[in-house]
Amino acid sequence: MKKLFFLFVFLFVFGCKDDQDDGVQVANTENLEVEDFIYKAMNYVYYWQKDVPNLADNRFSNDKEYTAFLQSFDGPKKLFEGLQYKDDRFSVITDNYIDLEKQLNSISLSNGMRFGLGRISKTDSEIFGYVRYVLPNSDAETKGIKRGDIFSHVNGTQLTETNYTNLLLSNTPSYTIGLATISNLTVQTTGTTVTLNNSEITEKELHISKVIEHSGKKVGYIMYNGFASKQEEDLKNTFTNLSSEQIDELVVDLRYNPGGSVATSQLLAGLIAGEHAGKIFGSMEYNAKLAKNNSQINIIDSGIRLGLSRVIFLVTKNSASASEMMINGLNPYMDVVLIGSTTYGKNVGSFIVYDYIDNNRTKNPNHTWALLPITFGIANSEGFSDYGDGFSPNIELPETISNLGILGDVNEPLLKKALEVISGTVSIPKTLSTNNLILPFDEIKIEPGRAIYSPTN
Repeated sequence: MKKLFFLFVFLFVFGCKDDQDDGVQVANTENLEVEDFIYKAMNYVYYWQKDVPNLADNRFSNDKEYTAFLQSFDGPKKLFEGLQYKDDRFSVITDNYIDLEKQLNSISLSNGMRFGLGRISKTDSEIFGYVRYVLPNSDAETKGIKRGDIFSHVNGTQLTETNYTNLLLSNTPSYTIGLATISNLTVQTTGTTVTLNNSEITEKELHISKVIEHSGKKVGYIMYNGFASKQEEDLKNTFTNLSSEQIDELVVDLRYNPGGSVATSQLLAGLIAGEHAGKIFGSMEYNAKLAKNNSQINIIDSGIRLGLSRVIFLVTKNSASASEMMINGLNPYMDVVLIGSTTYGKNVGSFIVYDYIDNNRTKNPNHTWALLPITFGIANSEGFSDYGDGFSPNIELPETISNLGILGDVNEPLLKKALEVISGTVSIPKTLSTNNLILPFDEIKIEPGRAIYSPTN
């Protein structure tokens, strides 16, 4: 009922323009329709609304003052940025919500190469790319690109912090990477180039699932790279198999998982810890205007009972949002062990805000702008939400470019360490030395993770 009521409130406020404009309105004929939508949406749903003086309900004394404020920004994106709380690293605006919807459903224009970016030291302006993994049956796989490959140039241009977005993240049909190696903390080109062709790809978030026999135990291992609600059947089928295999331990690899659907996070919690179904998984707290919609969500009864007393998560700074919600939500009920490096630190979430023109959720035909602003804070059943700086691992073992290993292989460093924990040769919570970090580097975060809550689910 709370979800249904929230939907009603959301549609009422953002669906009926005649009803929502009881306050200030645009005072002249200049086309500020998008800006007007942005301001009123942020004023109503933004989690930090009370902390942004320009979003105060009494900010404007008349329509003329309100219009002048909207006109003072150089377009919708600048207005959106001007309305964000100073510590907000996550809110997003788009002028094409169709692309955003695809992204949230793991659909992208891609060649299948999933990469990270880094530089040898923080003072370097030049950066390099390294391949984390490659999607099966993709153009990158066909061209022989593999985990651990390094590239320094795109279309003959050296990558830098200022040009990588245009070179690598634009919607171009193809681009050519120049492969490189790293020796003595120096990036050196090899002279080999590979042209990669982009096409629309739906990534399978469940990248790897297997059962490993180790030290007389059956260890379930899954690598999960995003919480996509449309791929939940893959999770259910995999955990049905793990249950039939009667696994003794579980390793969940979230090292490249930036988050996604809160509902899917609930489901995964129910698959891992089915014995605790019905218990509080997390709570969501909105701003004062939506406070009556503050709610708790429970661990879903998946029907799976693995009988586990602990779960081991492999994490990096790329583990964010719904991944961190999973860690936090399960922590009160079972032994949660983290191996890797400190997670991203995102204890807030979002939902998409469209410019609806009626209560039937008809989107404004005049534009395709939409917002993904932070709308709620996240806590677990014990009220803990203070992980804005990320979760520190029990065992610190950062990934190293010089020894990335093969994902899912028992000798891959992070999985190998998890298996050592399971066999008892490594104790917890002892923090291990990271002297194996042959190649230290400063990684560049491409984009923040997201926890998406859909009130209609």
